[in-house]
Amino acid sequence: MTDAEISFNAQGSRDWRMLPAAFAAWASCLFTRWIFNAVVTAEPHKATGLRAALAGMPTPFRTACVTATVVMAVGIAVASAMLIQHAAILVLSLRTKSYAAHQSMPFARLPAQRHSMGKAWRMTGMLLTGLALLGAAATWGNAAIAWRDPAMAQARASPGQRIARMRINTPVRTADLRQADCQIDATLSMIGDGRVIQPSTHAVRVFAAGADCDRMKNGATVQVSARLELARFGKADVWLICRSEDCVTAIRAPNPMQSTITSMQEHFFAVTDGLSDQGRMLVPGLTIGLLGQEHAASSGREVVDATYAGLLEERFARSGIMHLMAVSGGHFVLIGALVKRFAAYLRAPRYIIAVSLAGAFVLLSMLVYPSDSVMRALVMGLLNAAALLAGRRPQALNALCWTTVLVLIVNPTMAHSFGFALSCASVLGIVLFAKGMAQRLGALLPKSVAEAMAVTLSAQSLTLPIQVMMEPQVPLLSVPANLIISPVVGAATMLGLVALLTAVCNAQLSFAFAWLASALTVIMERCAQWLGGSSWAALPWAEGWRGALLIAICEAMGASTIVIAQRYRLRNSARAGETGTPYRRNWLAPIALWIRAMPEAFDANRSDKIRGP
Repeated sequence: MTDAEISFNAQGSRDWRMLPAAFAAWASCLFTRWIFNAVVTAEPHKATGLRAALAGMPTPFRTACVTATVVMAVGIAVASAMLIQHAAILVLSLRTKSYAAHQSMPFARLPAQRHSMGKAWRMTGMLLTGLALLGAAATWGNAAIAWRDPAMAQARASPGQRIARMRINTPVRTADLRQADCQIDATLSMIGDGRVIQPSTHAVRVFAAGADCDRMKNGATVQVSARLELARFGKADVWLICRSEDCVTAIRAPNPMQSTITSMQEHFFAVTDGLSDQGRMLVPGLTIGLLGQEHAASSGREVVDATYAGLLEERFARSGIMHLMAVSGGHFVLIGALVKRFAAYLRAPRYIIAVSLAGAFVLLSMLVYPSDSVMRALVMGLLNAAALLAGRRPQALNALCWTTVLVLIVNPTMAHSFGFALSCASVLGIVLFAKGMAQRLGALLPKSVAEAMAVTLSAQSLTLPIQVMMEPQVPLLSVPANLIISPVVGAATMLGLVALLTAVCNAQLSFAFAWLASALTVIMERCAQWLGGSSWAALPWAEGWRGALLIAICEAMGASTIVIAQRYRLRNSARAGETGTPYRRNWLAPIALWIRAMPEAFDANRSDKIRGP
């Protein structure tokens, strides 16, 4: 084993070897889906460019072109992934102090080392090619099955009234259409027009109104008589729209576990009805990922003011803290830390801790609103629990890469999910850059502030290009906004979860915890109103992939400038014979001294303890 491989294995959280594999699988899924859309779903009379050229070809030539394009896409993905791996190894080798690590890289001169690294590169190429081909096959098969599904075929050919049986997968929430009151996501089991019934497994979104909303429960099996049509927006490809009431018939009730969870959520929303508008909106959003105005309230229940809710959502987005309203890794980290601390107090063995972590993660995923970010956090948490059960230290980067590969192979539609991409990118940025940023910022700022700012900057460094594709603007005040709210997010989340768990048993106790959580969320509301209401809170940006590419280029140029300036200072200090860490230069000493001494300057009893950095 070479010195570089030893260094990789010693730094589990910085092990880059699986990162090219995840990149190759993701790129292959995206390329294959684009090819499928260009070839299969193209309408000849509306086709342009590549679609028009393929539509005019005979079937054998079209098949050959598709095959060649898929092979080329897989080759590009594998080559790009290997280039990323080569660059990562090269960067890590240049950062090592010993020249021996330099000589163990792929450009080594010794024949034995060249043979060992050549074998490693061949194995890496085979792994990346296999994962890329597996991702391409899974994507093409998934897209073909969905395209030929009876529900999708009928929606394309003859949209109209249908009778469908389905299993509901999400809690009921307010509808995105004006002519409906609520909506749910479900998986079909059969669909027909009253004369012919066909089996179906397609995902569908159902819109209903009135008493039908109360009949749809998460986990239940229902029969719907509604209009089938292609989706106009959103994640689902097919819609079922109820034109009148009494179109939903309950077939099978949810299982006892799902019924208990639904009852807990309903009681929790009833408890939060006694809070102020911001509490009714933010406490459920921070706790289960469903804002108060998004919950489909029963008849007689007061709803959140729509004008206030829309304005606050816009302020949250402009200030760069909208991610707080989506359940992601933060909830799982808090629950995992709580379980580990309680197990350590009881001196529980390792396998008990691993099983408890897995059970807590699964239960949390059932309590919150299902989303792509929750799926990423759940799979990654289960992999970490499995590593603990096997007696190995959890490795964040490896767990993230394996999570990405497994999720994309099982469900290739996640490759073009913004929620899943944002969740993976934020975790990747934190794992790769947070520690180094915290060390650099620690020379100027207190440790807690430096760590919070490092987490925010490292997460946004990779999520910003994706955010620009969703909304063409750059939040300029996201760093101060996240610094302001970071001390209260964890406490508010835990208080909200306790209120959720106690809502069924004791409404008064649950309301007390919910009120305490709302007392913390008011800080978030004031921060969003203050920073998000500024005219310069967000900078308009280019749309689509051009905007994402432009922001990535700007970030790369900024990072290159910082690295070049840092190496220039290190080179000058080495020539002058200076000693010390590279992040505490003499010209920073007065500023660092002033910042560190500020908390003690107001305490006369400790004024003699002020020391320099």
